[in-house]
Amino acid sequence: MANAEFDLWTQEDALSMATGVGHWLDSFKLQTPHGLAWGRAAEHRDTVVRNLYAGSAGIAMFYLERFTATGEVQFLEDAKACGQDLVAYVDAKESLPCAMFSGWGGYAFALIELFKVSGEASFKRAAEACLQKLADQSSTIGSGRGWVEPMPFSDITGFTGDREIYDASVGAAGAGMVYLFALDNDVYPQGTALAQAVGDRLVEVGEPMQVGTQWRLMNDMPFPFTAPNFAHGGAGVAYFLARLYQHSENSQHLEAAISGARHIQDIAFDCGDGQLVVHQKEGKKADEHFYLGQCHGPAGTCRLFYLLHQITGDTHWLDFSHSLMKGLEATGAPEERSFGLWNNVSQCCCDAGIGDYALFMYRATGDRSYLGMACRVASELKRRAKIDSDGYCWPQAEHRARPDFIETQTGYMQGAAGIGSFFFHLASVLANKPSKIVFADMPFNQ
Repeated sequence: MANAEFDLWTQEDALSMATGVGHWLDSFKLQTPHGLAWGRAAEHRDTVVRNLYAGSAGIAMFYLERFTATGEVQFLEDAKACGQDLVAYVDAKESLPCAMFSGWGGYAFALIELFKVSGEASFKRAAEACLQKLADQSSTIGSGRGWVEPMPFSDITGFTGDREIYDASVGAAGAGMVYLFALDNDVYPQGTALAQAVGDRLVEVGEPMQVGTQWRLMNDMPFPFTAPNFAHGGAGVAYFLARLYQHSENSQHLEAAISGARHIQDIAFDCGDGQLVVHQKEGKKADEHFYLGQCHGPAGTCRLFYLLHQITGDTHWLDFSHSLMKGLEATGAPEERSFGLWNNVSQCCCDAGIGDYALFMYRATGDRSYLGMACRVASELKRRAKIDSDGYCWPQAEHRARPDFIETQTGYMQGAAGIGSFFFHLASVLANKPSKIVFADMPFNQ
């Protein structure tokens, strides 16, 4: 990466982009009986979604980022007003999914962050209530605990029924990560035993392969979909088990995580001078379909290998993490839109998530090629931005299988809030300042 690439972006440039996103999001505020919420998209201004993935809980995280970056108290007040609405919402709910971003855990995460920044105890109490309700919905299964729920994605697949769900995005591994996050922040200490029981169950259900171990999205899969990467597969489950080992010091948890990592290495394909892992293992073109974002690509899966390097000190794991990012770059990303980098630019699936992981790796390793990648992502996001009277936004297709269904979303994992946060993170890195990244302790945005 030529030095000229770094010179394309300054702290002021990145802050200007983030500020423009903030202006656009300001126009979507909605007063509720309890505080603030946000409309979910330009096409659905009056439709409120509150979850962390694509709703106002995630947008509140952007406003915390905005307050941290600028010191302007109004942005903290907006985040707190959203938090008050969230408290009322979760207090009224009897049941929500175990999903990390769209269920109890996502609300708990957002409320903990609000508590950390504002100091208001009501947010901590509400977070603990969410975690207790999540625990109450779990069941003793086999040698540990898990969640049996209506299977996810029924609206897409047509399959229905209750299943035990394992993965990081909508299942037990993700719920376990939220309990560890809470423990790290001195919230809900009784979650220690539950997190360990979740880990024990996930060790038990791992499928031995010729090399290593794999995990599926859920038990009794009714359709062919074995996703080895982060959101719905082995990388996410193994990441949770490695994080759990840092708390439990139970060697079985670390051994299972390493076994999951070895399987991923075994099925990786060469790509340029790096490697990539397929989106799913079934299908005629399974050796060609590589997603590149956090959910099913290097920006998510790399996190497992970097974490194993941190835990073990073995540079082999770090080398493989570098290799996955080299594989991503070999596709021409982010400028070239390959199969796995479609008309989406958000934290979950595509550009913003790649950029944030590149910033994490630059801070962690000092390797300027990662800063170069982050700056390239920033340039691509700026090029693809829609500029209107209110600021910056991005029309996009959330689902690759529905390329013509375009929305201009406001949320964090899907939408402008997560993209704006990436620009705040880039600004802090370019200024060589410590970065308070709200999602720093969650696996999808280190």
